[in-house]
Amino acid sequence: MVEKVHILYADDDQIMRRIIGGELARHGFEVIYASDGNEAREMARRLMPELVMLDYRMPIFDGLKVTSYLKSEEPTKNLPVILLTNEDVSIEAQKFWKELGLDAYIHKSASFEELYGLVCRVLKSYGCEAPPIQEPGGKKD
Repeated sequence: MVEKVHILYADDDQIMRRIIGGELARHGFEVIYASDGNEAREMARRLMPELVMLDYRMPIFDGLKVTSYLKSEEPTKNLPVILLTNEDVSIEAQKFWKELGLDAYIHKSASFEELYGLVCRVLKSYGCEAPPIQEPGGKKD
C-alpha cells in the first residue's frame, strides 16, 4: 500500500487554495493548507510534508523568505519547495532562486497538468513517488 504523499500548500488567496489544493487532493495527495508565510514555516517544521508549495506574494513572509528559512533550518533544509507566482521571472531571479534552494517555480496561469507534472518530477527527484491517479469512481490507472 502506497503511503499518502503530503503537500503543504501556502497561499493567501482562498480561491487558489481551493482550486489547486482540490485538484491535488483529487489526484491522491493529502493537502495541508497555510494562509501566510509564517504559518507555512511553522507547519512545515511541525508536519514535515513531502513537498512544500508556496505562493510568491503572501503576508508576513513571502514565498522566497519562507524558502530561505526552510532551507537554512534543521530539520526542514531537505524539504523540496515549489514556488507559484503570477510574476514574469527574469533569468537573474531564476538564478537567485536556485541558489536560495528553491527546487522549481511555476506561473499560476499554467495548466493543472503542467503543475501536476512538475510536482511529480520534484517529488521523484527526492525519491518520492506521486500517488497513482484516481479515475472517477475510485478506479486506479
